[in-house]
Amino acid sequence: MAVYIAVHKDAPLPQEKGYVPLQVGAALHPPLPYLRDDTGIHISEKNPHYCELTGLFWIWQNTRDDYKGLVHYRRFFTHHGEILTEEHARRLLAEHDVILPRPEPLRECAWQEFCLHSGFEKDLLLTRQAVELVSGEMLPAFDAVMNGRSLHLYNMLIASREVFDAYCRWLFAVLTQVERQVDMTDYTPYQQRLYGFLGERLLNVWVTHHSLRVCALPVKNTEQTVAQEVRLWLRRQKNRLSRG
Repeated sequence: MAVYIAVHKDAPLPQEKGYVPLQVGAALHPPLPYLRDDTGIHISEKNPHYCELTGLFWIWQNTRDDYKGLVHYRRFFTHHGEILTEEHARRLLAEHDVILPRPEPLRECAWQEFCLHSGFEKDLLLTRQAVELVSGEMLPAFDAVMNGRSLHLYNMLIASREVFDAYCRWLFAVLTQVERQVDMTDYTPYQQRLYGFLGERLLNVWVTHHSLRVCALPVKNTEQTVAQEVRLWLRRQKNRLSRG
């Protein structure tokens, strides 16, 4: 098992067995003393638009671990309050198909939430068309996810090599279709992170369509203050209550 940690700067990282730091966007930045996502088969130069998905792509194309995962340098799965260990991950995956973050409650449906906070509706329409082109049978799952009011976020997951690689084959096929049609000329740097944002939604679509057995775990942000944690908890409660 290897759970790769997407890193773009020096930061304290867990030393537990199975965690492997991976510098993402390495083609665009000075080297760090870690594995780099600009080796082998890669899309490292697309990091401003794909975010941590350049790391996901690298893991898919260049590794053969029996179980694969992606987390962030400041966001980690936890189990009983501690960072998830390889031993616990293997136990959980003996009974589940994939480990994901706990679903985040949304005030609006996922479609509206994207348009309000992340990007443009035209890009969601292009994404829906791409899903139909690549795998039309998955449109019901796409519509269900985008009309729903919760999402597994952060592009974080741990799964068997077979599940991980199958998801990546589909995800990047869809995103390639979208990329051929998007013009980001007037996008802000935040809006240009489009494919990272789409990846978060599409992971939910994949899991929903395939009825995967999900183990949803809490995610700890190691850079978050207590006050920030309290504000996040209050926001989540408010979003849950807004759903009625």
